[in-house]
Amino acid sequence: MIQHILVAVDGSDGSKRAVGLARELATALQARVTLLHVIEPPASFPIEAYGLNRNQVYDVQLQGARALLAAIAAEMPGRVDQVVDSGSPAETICAQSEERDADLVLLGSRGMGTMGRWLLGSVSDRVVHLSKRPVTVVR
Repeated sequence: MIQHILVAVDGSDGSKRAVGLARELATALQARVTLLHVIEPPASFPIEAYGLNRNQVYDVQLQGARALLAAIAAEMPGRVDQVVDSGSPAETICAQSEERDADLVLLGSRGMGTMGRWLLGSVSDRVVHLSKRPVTVVR
């Protein structure tokens, strides 16, 4: 039985569809939901050259992530946990699903197509292959 759903949220259209499915499942199953947003470490280019420092950039990302999760949580039924973590998205999603003992991981597909996945990789593909938990990718 599904009692705990972890939803990876990044603000994309696929992510919004995953949130919608999570809302439906949580209502039907009376499951608790964990909303997870992963902040990727800054790229290796010198952001200091643009008058920014890494802490400032992270703080802005953190505030945006918290606002996004709070808005989504306000429309979810029952118990909703909000988690912001940093790291590689796929690995962090898998680690959080294990740590939080999720029964199901939901995430959106960005629909990059074969060439985009080949060039950039796909977080959803990687989660499907790495996760020890059941994963549903919402298109």
